[in-house]
Amino acid sequence: MARDVEQVRAGPAGAGQDGGGLRRRPLRDRLQLGVLVELFVLCGFAIAQPLLDVTGQSPDFFLFRRADRLDIVALALGLLLLPALGIWAVEVLLGLVSERLRRLLHLAAVAGLVALVAIQVAKKLTNLRGPLVVAVALVVGGLAAVVYARTWWPRLWLRYLTPAPLVFALVFLLLSPSATLVLPARAAPAPGPLEGASGRRPPPLVMILFDEFPLSSLLDHTGQIDRRVYPNFAAFADRSTWYRNATGISGYTPWAIPAMLTGRYPSVAKAPSWTEYPDNMFTLFGRSYELRVYETISQLCPPSRCRFSDGHLDQAGLGAVLAETARSYRKLISPHDAAEDPASFADQTDAEAGRPLRPTFRFNRMRLNQPSRFNDFLDGLRASDRPTMHLLHLLLPHPPWRYQPSGTEYNDKSFAVAHKPEEAPAPVVQLAHQRHLLQVAYTDRLLGQVVDKLKAEGLWDKSLVVLGADHGQGWVPGEQPRYLSARNAPDLMWVPQFIKLPGQRRGRVDDRNWEQVDLLPTVADVVGIQVPWRMDGQSQAGPPARRRSEKWFYDLPGRREVRDGPANFTRVLAGVTDTLARAQEGPRGLYRFGKFADLIYRDPATIGPIGGSPASATLDDHKQYRQVDPASGRVPALVSGTLAVRPPPGSTVLVTVNGRVGGASELFPGRPGEPADHFGVITPDFLWQPGDGRRQLQVYLLAPGGQPRLQPVALS
Repeated sequence: MARDVEQVRAGPAGAGQDGGGLRRRPLRDRLQLGVLVELFVLCGFAIAQPLLDVTGQSPDFFLFRRADRLDIVALALGLLLLPALGIWAVEVLLGLVSERLRRLLHLAAVAGLVALVAIQVAKKLTNLRGPLVVAVALVVGGLAAVVYARTWWPRLWLRYLTPAPLVFALVFLLLSPSATLVLPARAAPAPGPLEGASGRRPPPLVMILFDEFPLSSLLDHTGQIDRRVYPNFAAFADRSTWYRNATGISGYTPWAIPAMLTGRYPSVAKAPSWTEYPDNMFTLFGRSYELRVYETISQLCPPSRCRFSDGHLDQAGLGAVLAETARSYRKLISPHDAAEDPASFADQTDAEAGRPLRPTFRFNRMRLNQPSRFNDFLDGLRASDRPTMHLLHLLLPHPPWRYQPSGTEYNDKSFAVAHKPEEAPAPVVQLAHQRHLLQVAYTDRLLGQVVDKLKAEGLWDKSLVVLGADHGQGWVPGEQPRYLSARNAPDLMWVPQFIKLPGQRRGRVDDRNWEQVDLLPTVADVVGIQVPWRMDGQSQAGPPARRRSEKWFYDLPGRREVRDGPANFTRVLAGVTDTLARAQEGPRGLYRFGKFADLIYRDPATIGPIGGSPASATLDDHKQYRQVDPASGRVPALVSGTLAVRPPPGSTVLVTVNGRVGGASELFPGRPGEPADHFGVITPDFLWQPGDGRRQLQVYLLAPGGQPRLQPVALS
């Protein structure tokens, strides 16, 4: 240790001996192994620890990308070793040329890594954001480099901290929620004869589990499904039992889906995989059914029994994990808050952006999107000699919202605002709600294709068909959309739930207290399969089995939240299709949404005089407007941007397409604390025509109060 201290005080061995003197230095000195140790520690704190912490808390991060045990271990080792080894290798090579340059590079590396740590710490502990947090981090990094260069004790302490990155990796691999995907798995129960099975041949079983789907999105003010905008859901309800008072049990899919397929409330946080839930619908029904299962977030079906539709994806395994880890790290070190969780499992990428679209663009544009999974599921709906269970967990109408009712896709990434969900301004929440309803109409379109395919294959009358959803979505500004708060229970908890029995021809509405832990026991009861484990849910195939009227929900496993059932159910039945929108016009009426509904589709000249000095605004995604081709299945319908000047408070932006108002937006800040100068609207795809989109688009600023006057806005 004394030798290390003396070396630190004296400076690197051979300093000032560039050239021939450098060659006489021992190999140990030329490799600078002590420097490697320092980089190992600094990279551990700056890179490995934050990423291992984020991904360690999100086993779904790996499950969604079909990463196996070796992929996860490789990620941990890569984060632990590769950044430090990469910087060290460059330093060693540079040291062969000039020791002075090597030392300068090392000081720059120290300053940079400390600055990265400082950004992350400042974002957690302070309200600093944007350029200010970057400036503070650079100052901290620079001071750290100065202290490192002029004193000996920082190097000493870095070497004392050598075990720290190893501890980070061990916690990730052994103790984090994601560790359940690495540690030896509990064996799934071996196939065997079903106890208590009825002995009759079970019917074909078709199940679609939608995601983030509030029941209220389907309803009009009478509490009925609005068939004017959702004809296929309404037609399905006409032939099935609609459990209208059904609620999800968690707003987090990796806990909600296992509860639905095991019949148990979430008690502890664990990965949604067959290793953690060996007793589930797939391991049980697989003894009587051929399984054709298309999971999205979970892997509850053992690979030995199920054909995973995602196994052929181009972006899966280690490559997908590395790419998404890099994306997560960019969010972690961004000077601004991320709009979503850095380890968000939901795919936000477009693998074929900018490439020509195939004729099947509406469903197979990329292998990671939900319509593609839907197509695979639809192709598999065929009659079979064996009883077959078809199950699709469809990440719709879940965001990203990028589909219009016709199936046309739009530019979902251009609208980027950096607000935490619970801090999103009201206009942002309202736009999200409208885009959600448009995607529900698209989901309705897909349901119609399922029913048509079942009828064409002769399976419709024979099959037990189940439609459900894991949870809803809150639309209350100032509240988390996926966690229970004071006012969001009706939209977050209540979900669609339908069961069509084999041979059923008349529908009925059942308002008993259904919770999604009842799904497995009810389906098992109908098909005559006895569930051999204890469940919290109860079969709802007969008389009502639950006496209480209150609703149970779990923001966190093991922590029950209780809400008043009847009072919130009444709010659900108030509906939205003809209160927030104009359902009498069919899907077109979904664009006439909210307080500006009466302005949509009008000629702007009929709203008020047009004139005044033009304002100016910067348009997001401006390149997409150069050439619009509706026949390609994609239009730049999400129009957003930033005004160059601060308008009067309460001003409104009108967006017109080819002379018709396509949408209106109140102004809002792009980031917390910034002025309200952003706008965003979703415009109807059918207003767009082939050609230069810039010539089709016109934006106006409408000042509050008095006689309406439209001020043109020049776009750049």
